[in-house]
Amino acid sequence: MFVYVLESLRTGRYYVGSTSDLAKRLGEHNTPESNPSRWTRNRGPWKLVFSKEFSSATEAFRAEKFVKRMKSRAYIEKLVSGERTLDR
Repeated sequence: MFVYVLESLRTGRYYVGSTSDLAKRLGEHNTPESNPSRWTRNRGPWKLVFSKEFSSATEAFRAEKFVKRMKSRAYIEKLVSGERTLDR
């Protein structure tokens, strides 16, 4: 299971999510008619800028929630640049 961060090439905004198949999920985000996420549907195209694999779905969901709770563009940018890790 992966936690990932996408960057909108149109708006520069970030999206944090989790999935078991990164390639498939990125394709869904970049294809509006098959995108289940209302938040990303019309803000693409999207570029994968960060991902981390976890051994379980539970760990991945916890990491995703942690990043989302930070509500900080600066935190996400440090995560993307490698200055921060998801090891908390």
